Amino acid sequence: MISVGLIGCGEVAESGHLPTILQSDRFRLAAVCDVDPARTELFSKRAGGGVPQYSDWRKLLTREQKLDAVVLALPPEISPDVVVAALRLKLAVLDEKPIAASVAEGRRLLQAVEEHRGVYQIGFVLRYGDWVEHIRQLAPSLGSPLQINVEVYDERYNPHDALHLARIQSFIRNSSAMTHEGSHVIDYVSLWNHGAWRTVSAVAQQTSPTFSGPNVWSSHIEFDDQSTLDVKIGWLLPELPPSTVTVNGPDGRLDFNCVTGRGHLELGGVEQPFTLPPLAPHWERQYQTFAAAINRGFAEVATVSDGVRALEVTAACELSARNGLAVTPESLAAAFGLAGSVQRPARHTPRSTGPERIVEAR
Repeated sequence: MISVGLIGCGEVAESGHLPTILQSDRFRLAAVCDVDPARTELFSKRAGGGVPQYSDWRKLLTREQKLDAVVLALPPEISPDVVVAALRLKLAVLDEKPIAASVAEGRRLLQAVEEHRGVYQIGFVLRYGDWVEHIRQLAPSLGSPLQINVEVYDERYNPHDALHLARIQSFIRNSSAMTHEGSHVIDYVSLWNHGAWRTVSAVAQQTSPTFSGPNVWSSHIEFDDQSTLDVKIGWLLPELPPSTVTVNGPDGRLDFNCVTGRGHLELGGVEQPFTLPPLAPHWERQYQTFAAAINRGFAEVATVSDGVRALEVTAACELSARNGLAVTPESLAAAFGLAGSVQRPARHTPRSTGPERIVEAR
């Protein structure tokens, strides 16, 4: 069994990470941590009681000597320091997206994973959907370049749900809907088109003065293979339109409704309808992938490079929305005072951490 410490006991941890760990035959919940003792008490009780509780992640890492891994469900402005500390202790890390609150911090994590030869997997839980894989397999038949359009509408506005509204307002205040939601899109689209991003243009709208920042984003991304991606993210709308994916190429077209799971492929004038499970987080598949990464000694899926790439593109969207200009990798680097241009990192394959970090998944 893989002994795991869960750091951050918020809604995502409660609805996704905790039940997945408790139902898994590969993972054992060894400790929980949150600044709110009521949350750690709740998580410990749901695990059957007796799970050590901490309010300081540093004490958890110091005292829990038999951990194999940590799962971080923390805000991106907090998680990088925890990641680096865990990697120094040779702990595997499953880290909720976005990877960091700034490109500089994302690059620091990339360096830390390389330096410590660590097992690091970013929590892009949507990439494991059947529809993502189905589109990945079909995309080459559409030809190149591709014109990809993704619209995602989530976090419906409900003024009577104060907790949900406060959580989303905090995301918008400290980061953006584009970074939190759009990073998923950048990640799974990278499985359909491997081109490096070249330019980004974006506009953001705040549909209510009561919101703490923009809640609707429209972004246009151009890649070096001439493909394009148009992303629209809508949060806190009173009614949510269906989330959809459209992929056009010189040889065909694909449409998919992420809510109903219905889609169709058109090739050579022939339409082929298909139905797949709709968009949903696949927690069990994510944890199966994490267990495999621990046994292998490095992550092959949802790597630190994938996390940094998504962060770069969404940071470029935020910068473009602020200054009204198209953003390139070079101008993004210049805007944040980074040395050299920010390019898509190479696929990261750190060396094995050695047999002492290999854990049998029984």
